[in-house]
Amino acid sequence: MLASIGDRFTGQFIDGLCALAVGTGVFVTMRHMGFSLEWSLVAWVLYLLLCDALPGGQSLGKRVTKIAVVRVRDGAPCGLWRSLVRNTSLIVLGVFDCVPLVGRERRRIGDYIAGTKVVRCTGVHSPR
Repeated sequence: MLASIGDRFTGQFIDGLCALAVGTGVFVTMRHMGFSLEWSLVAWVLYLLLCDALPGGQSLGKRVTKIAVVRVRDGAPCGLWRSLVRNTSLIVLGVFDCVPLVGRERRRIGDYIAGTKVVRCTGVHSPR
């Protein structure tokens, strides 16, 4: 079953908070150690780009909302490359990436490019 638009936006909001926490943690650590503070921006962006490749195709926000990113072809969890592709489009296109969500397939442009979809989890940590 496809994830609802509300669950997807809630998961994305939680992931934004997680990325902010990661970036802040790296910022504080780098500042304390005397390293370049730009690493906090790198950590923030890397979390946003690669978070859907966490186990089961579930970022922290998706785990909370019980949804997962899977490949359209076979339902396997999203991997690093697909996570990078689908989330780069969100960063580049912004809100325009989400316009197709209102369609029957509830996939954003990044999902079409990466060959993914977001589904409700039927079991504990199970994307299928």
